[in-house]
Amino acid sequence: MNWLKWHLYLAALCGLQMLLWIGSGLTLSLLDEDYLDANRYRAQSIQAPGIMAQHFTPGRVSLPADVTEVQLDNLLSRPVYRIELGERSMNLWADTLEPLVLDDALLRKIATASISAPLLDGMEYHPGDSIGFPDSAKVALFNAETDRNTRVLIDAQSGKLLAHKDKGSDLKELLLMLHFMDYAPGNGIAFNHIGIRLFALLTLLMVLSGAFVVWQRWQAGFYQIRFKRPILQAPTLIVLDTQGEELGRFNVGAYLLESINADAPLLPTQCGGGGSCGLCALVFTDNPPDATEADLNRLRGKVEQGHRLACQHGSYCGRVRLVNKAQERYWHKQQQSNEPLTSENV
Repeated sequence: MNWLKWHLYLAALCGLQMLLWIGSGLTLSLLDEDYLDANRYRAQSIQAPGIMAQHFTPGRVSLPADVTEVQLDNLLSRPVYRIELGERSMNLWADTLEPLVLDDALLRKIATASISAPLLDGMEYHPGDSIGFPDSAKVALFNAETDRNTRVLIDAQSGKLLAHKDKGSDLKELLLMLHFMDYAPGNGIAFNHIGIRLFALLTLLMVLSGAFVVWQRWQAGFYQIRFKRPILQAPTLIVLDTQGEELGRFNVGAYLLESINADAPLLPTQCGGGGSCGLCALVFTDNPPDATEADLNRLRGKVEQGHRLACQHGSYCGRVRLVNKAQERYWHKQQQSNEPLTSENV
């Protein structure tokens, strides 16, 4: 397996998400908070219920045995009981103890009472999961007559005001979605969801693939510890053309491709050392190094003939030969373009 290629892919994905995280967080910190606030038209006064709530009595209406919570609320100046029954819930008018049934007209009255701007005609019903309210089975949406595309969202079963939204809050939700990697529609903003888990998994795979790349390169001789000592002559790498004629001699660098292209890009490559393009292939005439996974995947049967990818092997002293005429033409072209100007070639 070409671990370097997978490492680069994973790094690109993680890097893109990091850019989105940084960009969205910076944008949120720079934007005016008033622009992002959707409650500028929200009505502030809440009328207390004008009718007293009735008590539950065994002879009239008694609470179910599985009730977990009873809360007294207010809806259009009438008291309402919010009753939790495990995972279910029910709502009763507290003044009559009758079930709360909401029609379009009553929902519009609730929406009208929550906003200081007039509502436009018509309404829409949406599943709660589709618009960011997974706890509501059905949501009634009303559009208000404002310059910010203000919408009022009401829980169609309980009559609770869920939110006011406008173009400012839409932008805020988009930025928060990018910042928290919460790309699941209707999930709401959360910290422990599939997006964050997937990003954590990709980051872990990137680290592991990077470790495999380091191991492979260490095996190929990329990371060698050298101690300074006086030598008569620096180790030399000799490159030959396809006919065996010497093209140049190079000081040994960290790895083979770097040794040849240190002063000028004489050996072609398109993958940047990823081992996928195969353009930097060479023939090792003396003691070829062990083939890497990239060598085997790209060169296949030529590996037995001494072919190796220059980007996949560390420092090497000895002779290597170009594999084709295309490499020769590229080599000579690059040599000519990098020759210093003199009075003879001007």
